[in-house]
Amino acid sequence: MTQLHDLFVGGAAIVVGSLLLLGAIFDVALMMSLTKSRLLTDSFGKTAARWIIGSIGLIVAAMGALIASGWRIHW
Repeated sequence: MTQLHDLFVGGAAIVVGSLLLLGAIFDVALMMSLTKSRLLTDSFGKTAARWIIGSIGLIVAAMGALIASGWRIHW
């Protein structure tokens, strides 16, 4: 059974991951002007930075979906 906090945390992760992914796809100036984005751009170039940010966004959104579905690691 999925608890309310799982849905909240998972939903928040999905929103943040989606914003990162969409920001990388559409080359949003606000996102690319952030400190870490500029550091990635200076280190790897703009295209590679967008791929890295988009990949991180996809991973975060997928983790959010797992959390929202109630999946847990059983130690």
